[in-house]
Amino acid sequence: MKNLLRLVSVVITVFFLNACAQHAPQIRIDQQAPQTEAEQVWAKYLANSRKIKKSSPFTINSSFRFKTPDNSNRASLKIWGNGTNPVRIDILGPFGSVVASLRISNTRSVIYEPDNKRAVYSDSGDELLVRLGLPVPVSVQDIIALLRGDYSELFPETYETAYVEGNANIAYTFSNKSMDKNSLQKLTDGILVLNKQGLPIAWEQKDKSMSISFEKYDNSLPSKIRVLAGTERSALFLIKKRDIPLSPFEPEALELKLPPDTKLEPMKPMPTPLG
Repeated sequence: MKNLLRLVSVVITVFFLNACAQHAPQIRIDQQAPQTEAEQVWAKYLANSRKIKKSSPFTINSSFRFKTPDNSNRASLKIWGNGTNPVRIDILGPFGSVVASLRISNTRSVIYEPDNKRAVYSDSGDELLVRLGLPVPVSVQDIIALLRGDYSELFPETYETAYVEGNANIAYTFSNKSMDKNSLQKLTDGILVLNKQGLPIAWEQKDKSMSISFEKYDNSLPSKIRVLAGTERSALFLIKKRDIPLSPFEPEALELKLPPDTKLEPMKPMPTPLG
């Protein structure tokens, strides 16, 4: 089980936002933005985000690079689903072989290592990361939405104050009402920076514990995303391809069938990494 737990640690560290960076984005806000311009940019942002149909089938191929105090590596991700749970993920090695397979849902999430025919599962749904000792404010599904370009359940739909940021961007802050525990939005306590086209440039938590940089776009969808948290860990997603299948995936395509001799064990909490 030792190899699988090491793999799970790497996967969670990279993919589920326990990633930190060498350099967080430098957000500079000195004065409030003109109201009309701020409202126009925000309207563009909402329109861009609402183009993503939550219930549409999708596939994403992405590479990721990660760095921790003890490790530095890269791999590839293949993600697919019908826009709602469950979601399937394959982590591919350098030659395209499947290093690990994941099936994520609100009821049971499974991570399988085919080489050792071992798997771990969690029945905690959206609290999977908390069970692993990673109390981040987002779920696995939130990260997948981020890669799809859907921010509707990450950032609030209304802002409190808009500021001029840098030379051409606008930074938005949110009121305490956006932090209601019953709210669908997960990232509210911080600053969201948009460019004049209404595309996210950066998000930074108020306590600077986590930030996200949107470093490149392709047809208004992010193709290079850097996730940062703490001081010594970083993760970089390079999205190679997105597709919208003509028809939804059949249920079988979203299953994770384990061989009969697979050793299936419950996921144990892991200590929160320092950093």
